[in-house]
Amino acid sequence: MFYSPILLSINEWTSFFGRFHPLLVHLPIGFLLLIAIIEILKISGKLEISSDFVKISLFVTGLMASLACVVGYFLSLEGGYEEEMLSEHKWQGIWMTIFCWIAWSSKNDWLTDKIGINTVFYIPSLIFATLMMFVAGHHGGNLTHGENYLTENTPTLLRQWFGMSEKKNNDKLSERTKIANVNDAMVYQDIIHPIFKEKCEQCHNKNKIKGELRMDDISLLQKGGKNGVIFKANNIAESEFIKRILLPESDEHHMPPKGKNQVSENELSLMKWWVEEGASFTKKVSQLAVNESIKPVLATLGGGMGVAVSSNSIVKQVKFEMEEKLLTAEVDAIDNNVFEEIKKSGGMILPLSQNTNYVELTYLNNAKFADNDSKLIAIAPNQTLWLKLNNTQITDKALTEVSKLSNLTRLHLQNTKITDKGLDQLKTLQNLEYLNLIGTSITDTGLQRLALLKNLKKIFLWKTKVSQVGAEKLKKSLPNLVIDLGMTEQQIATLLKAKADTISDDVYKKK
Repeated sequence: MFYSPILLSINEWTSFFGRFHPLLVHLPIGFLLLIAIIEILKISGKLEISSDFVKISLFVTGLMASLACVVGYFLSLEGGYEEEMLSEHKWQGIWMTIFCWIAWSSKNDWLTDKIGINTVFYIPSLIFATLMMFVAGHHGGNLTHGENYLTENTPTLLRQWFGMSEKKNNDKLSERTKIANVNDAMVYQDIIHPIFKEKCEQCHNKNKIKGELRMDDISLLQKGGKNGVIFKANNIAESEFIKRILLPESDEHHMPPKGKNQVSENELSLMKWWVEEGASFTKKVSQLAVNESIKPVLATLGGGMGVAVSSNSIVKQVKFEMEEKLLTAEVDAIDNNVFEEIKKSGGMILPLSQNTNYVELTYLNNAKFADNDSKLIAIAPNQTLWLKLNNTQITDKALTEVSKLSNLTRLHLQNTKITDKGLDQLKTLQNLEYLNLIGTSITDTGLQRLALLKNLKKIFLWKTKVSQVGAEKLKKSLPNLVIDLGMTEQQIATLLKAKADTISDDVYKKK
């Protein structure tokens, strides 16, 4: 479609002036309230004031109200508002302006003489203008902040007096009701939706539909907005709402907008985990894979995860001290060209938090990533704290590049083709605290090569060739290390049998 430069220019100017509506609309409100108070005091005999002051105030009120109507119309052209309420708000504002001008005309001697406007219209028009102001203001607030914005924080005593429903505790994350058993919680309804409700729905609801996107209804959320769907299951890189959150707060496309209540690190972790695990709207936490990084975040939502720990695991709360220390230090920002190179290679660079330049480099969505691409691993050697190469095609050769990441604290190598020989190259990673080797061919011999990593706190060795003896030997070199060997097939069978016996006993007791 062809757009002329003149049309584009008009769109730019109307959008620019439209944003002044919230500023201009408060001026006539203030003047109108002042005039109403003056008239009440005059009628009660408690104030004497010049008629000219009232006339000038009414003129300013009418002028500002007219300007507010014009720029309000410009603002409405951007779209994103519920049509019926927008129409009501528009006409309420117009009628308020008309009544303001009638009140001014009724107060003006020259007009009453020339046109014949009777002064009897003054008080009624002033009353109607004031009423329209309150109604239009209420609907404007609903359009901007949501339908229940003015009443959602009504004190309990007033709610009881007016017969209002009790205030919900899940409107804010800090007030959200604790989840008794996180494993039984519905991932979307109980965990993700409350975040959307607090941080997103203010601009994406039935009354205000910014970007033609609604997030208060599952079917409409799945449909997306004017730019298409906002998330793609199992793919963070293609999930638009995650990318918007990760943009700098100063960026005009950052969400939530600057000045609004921002998404916390824990909330971002939960949303990324939800997308990675398929963005389901019907599954419980227990039906999704819960990795070690998301466990503590989920635990903050309620009374614990209730996750079974194998007999071969050493149960201990791990604190990643080196990581915490690094996150308090300053580091240069990554060049934009680096982001583009990683994106082209099928990887992602994700900020670890909003106020740091440290990042996570991940190739979770590129299973074909191999040694030929490995030079990109060390493209941001100082900023990379987390590296995820799990389920890729890398071999020991790629670990040469991994060894260059001097600040690396967490490394995921599960289900790759690395061997004992490759672990020799990790000795330079003296800040490494977390290592995942699940599903690799590592043996007791290779494991002992990790004894030089004095800050290593946790290692996962499920489905490897490491034995209990080999794990205990490494433990002697690194006393603070938590080793998780997982469960053998025999242990799993025993556990399932015990669970089945317990269920049978319960059924028998009920009978």
